[in-house]
Amino acid sequence: MNEKDFEGGNRKMTRKDIAKLAGVSVSVVSRALNNSGYVESGKRQKILSIAKEYGYVPHPVAMTLQQARSRQILFFCKDMQNPFNVDLYYGMINAAQERGYLVLYNAAINFDRIRDIYVDGIILQNDSLAAIYAGQYGKNYFLPVVTASFGNRESMAVSIPAVDFDMYKACMSAIAYLRKCGHKYIAYAGPYPRTDSNARSIAWQNEMRPVLGDRMYDYFYGIHYSELGQSKELKEFRSDYMSPFTVKETFYAKGKIAARLFMKRQTSFKATAIICFNDEMAFGMMAELQRCGMKIPDDVSLMSFDCTHQRESHYPTLTDIGVDPRYQGARLANLLIDKIEQKKISYTEKLPIHLFEGDSVKDLSQT
Repeated sequence: MNEKDFEGGNRKMTRKDIAKLAGVSVSVVSRALNNSGYVESGKRQKILSIAKEYGYVPHPVAMTLQQARSRQILFFCKDMQNPFNVDLYYGMINAAQERGYLVLYNAAINFDRIRDIYVDGIILQNDSLAAIYAGQYGKNYFLPVVTASFGNRESMAVSIPAVDFDMYKACMSAIAYLRKCGHKYIAYAGPYPRTDSNARSIAWQNEMRPVLGDRMYDYFYGIHYSELGQSKELKEFRSDYMSPFTVKETFYAKGKIAARLFMKRQTSFKATAIICFNDEMAFGMMAELQRCGMKIPDDVSLMSFDCTHQRESHYPTLTDIGVDPRYQGARLANLLIDKIEQKKISYTEKLPIHLFEGDSVKDLSQT
């Protein structure tokens, strides 16, 4: 290998090339470029200088970040209208402030712009974005990255540390709670197709199939492919779920659509309780059901997962299974800052599952 090989763009430099020029191993180069472990200061600076000189780094700002700290971190989140993400963000702000960092956020998910942003690290909104980042972008940028996770870790690279809330177990806990309250026919309302790999939907299908049998998907209020050509509501459901880069998720609006599906089917397939994908969807469903004259929980019980601060702003108060999202946000900020500061971290932190009782579930066992 000759240094002239890289002049005039004859070929692109690799980490192996940098290692040869710097006189170190490839693993040392990787630790220096990824800021993911200890590298002696002199060697680190030499590696970074070589990478910068021969254009290995996409943008000079990215290299600068390895040598100086901005004390700013970035939260990539496509939907800040969702109260869960707002709570998550506030948790990050409070935790980061205690450690001398600021938290920025961007709702326009464009990873190509990372090279232009002066931050020390990135927090991703969920497993889906983390999988896209790891597969398409993560190898090209040298910033520490962590992600929020919701029981779908198998779909992404384990190389990205995560603060995980196991939605599969949470949904199983929700079903167990509703059964304890005397509910047998438990429906599910979600914004994505039943074939989607979302942990909540999978848990509901696995647990309710023995009870509902062939009728199970009549208790699924979401995208049902066999009905797409016949139902305006189901076409509306499908409108934005395909794109992980959609800025506006409209869970509230989809909750209202799910309520209309429930009203159409309830005479033939009477569910006494509905598990909603998240609080925002539950709020939309609650509003539409009440507009149609139904009483919650007397006519149907609702349960959700997010445990956001807005639970207290709606009547009746939602019964939730989850964890305080501000706590998850704080854990994400601390995890990222620990990684930035090259402290020892755990690559998956599991959050505890809690029940937050409200007034939206009727105890049928007492009647």
